[in-house]
Formats: sequence, C-alpha cells, structure tokens
Amino acid sequence: MEARPRTVDVRSPDRTFWSCFTRATDPLGNLYGDVLGTRYEYDSHVVNHTRVSVSDVLVLRDDHLVLGFGVVDHVTSRDRVKIMERCVRCESSDLSTRSRKSPRYRCNDCKEEFDEPNLVPKDVTLYVADYSTWWTSLSSPAPVKALESLYAGRDRQNAIRRLDPVPTIEMLAFHSGVEGALQLDILVESRDLPGGHVEVVARQRVGQQRFRDAMFDRFGTTCAITGTQPREVLDAAHLYSYADHGEHHVDGGLLLRADVHRLFDRLLVTIDPESWHSVVAPPLLSRYPSLRQLDAAPVRVPIELRPSPDLLAEHHRSSRRRWKDLVPV
Repeated sequence: MEARPRTVDVRSPDRTFWSCFTRATDPLGNLYGDVLGTRYEYDSHVVNHTRVSVSDVLVLRDDHLVLGFGVVDHVTSRDRVKIMERCVRCESSDLSTRSRKSPRYRCNDCKEEFDEPNLVPKDVTLYVADYSTWWTSLSSPAPVKALESLYAGRDRQNAIRRLDPVPTIEMLAFHSGVEGALQLDILVESRDLPGGHVEVVARQRVGQQRFRDAMFDRFGTTCAITGTQPREVLDAAHLYSYADHGEHHVDGGLLLRADVHRLFDRLLVTIDPESWHSVVAPPLLSRYPSLRQLDAAPVRVPIELRPSPDLLAEHHRSSRRRWKDLVPV
C-alpha cells in the first residue's frame, strides 16, 4: 500500500521557471499521472525533482508543442515502487523504443537491441505539483523548438529543465492571447524581474485582438475547414508560430472553428499546401470516425486570400512528424 501523501515544504524566495515534459496530451497513448491544467507528476529518479518549489512556473511541453503554463500552488509526495526498464546487457535505463523496427528496444549506452527489457522494481518518491489554481493554455501553442534558446542550464535532455525567465515570459506573452497576457502581467508585477515585460505583454495583448479583428475583416465568418460559422465560435489561428515569426501578420493566419483550432494547434489536423485540403491524423480517424467530416475538406478561402503555402508547409511537416509518434489503434 502506498504511503499517504504529505505536503512538501519547498518554498523558494525566488520564482523559477521550469520546462516540464508531459505525455498528457497524447490522445492515443498512456496519460501517466499527469492531468494537463491540473497537476504534474514526477519522481525522485528525475533530475531537478527536489528543486520544483511553490510559486514556481511550470511551462508544459510534449514532444512537439509548448502547451501552456501554470504556477505551483503546492507539492505533495508519497513513497512508491516504480518498475524500471533496464537493458538486458548493461542494466542501463537509457533505452529507446522503436515502433516500426524490430527488436523494439535499443540501449543508448551499449547499443544492445532486444524485444523486452529487464523489469527492475525500485523504491522512489512520487511528487505531484498542483498548479490547477492558475493555469493558462496557450491560445496558439508554440513549437517545442521555441524553448531551445531559453534554457538556463545544460540539462537539456531532462524532463524538468530550468528556463531563463526573461525571454520565457516574452515567448509566453506572444502565444498566450488576452487571458495569458493578463496572467503574465500579474506574474511580472509579483516578482522583481528585469526588462520591459509589462510593455511586451501589453503590446501582444493589443496585437492579438487586432489580429482577430483583421481575420474577420479578411474572411468574414468563414472557418477555413468547416465553412460559415457563428462569429462566437471562431478563433484566429496563427500559421507563422511554426516559422518562428514574432509579429502578427494578416496574411499569416486563418479563421478556424474553436474545436478545429484546438486540433490544428495540437498538430492533429493540418492543411496540405499542395492540394489545399484538410488532413486529419490517420490514427485519430481510426479511433474517432466522426472526425472524418473534417478530413479531405477543401479549404473555404478564396485563392487570392489564401496564406503563403510556405507557412502551411511548415505546419504540415510538423503535423506529419507528430503523427509518427501517435500510437495506432
């Protein structure tokens, strides 16, 4: 029986920003114990596990996207037994899993290949960081590569990595929309962070609303994939997030129905820049047949108003890379 959770006194005098890897967004894979927007789980086997503190900011990422950020309200822990996968030859835990090649496992240390790893029980401490009180999803999720220049240390291969708060706030401000910008305003005011962050946040907040208005002026109330919709359910979708642009451009966006926008931002729906038809991730179609109405739909945008094919191509490539990681049904 697992021990009863206990509150960990890990308060820090300074707010630290952490980039945290999660699989909670994979619609076809295991969700582990993470609940996006609520809690982040990690154990004593993870580097930096003792350093996550109350009031720290967690920036959640998966293999492809930066998903949002939350402020740690409290951290609990309990003892548990974790089953570790080990190399059959050298006992290393640094293994790669291959879904399209046999044997399935490969040791990154001794290079041994095998079908099944050794399973070794290990006593660990499980930590749960609760950030449900203050969570903000990015209105336009950034590609995970946007974090590459923001890391403060050299621990870039770890699940929990420390971020430089100054450029991190600027990146989050751009991708967060109005709600996130307001949250970042409070974050900035509550800590002595150098730089003109309030100015950056305010500028992006105004810019996002202007961008949305410009999308309605350009496309009316037409979702690029589902056609005419009520104004209230339409979002302004950025395409240039995937091309590392830092400004709002009317020719770099589309209007998408909110649910389609969410799939688009999660790289589960894309648009083929050659055929100008929508494409839904095949593994997702297998599990959710009702999504077929979103697949192979012609883009409902006049040719003269279509965004640059280069911008769509980057999103299209990113989406197909992600689909390779989805677990088939």
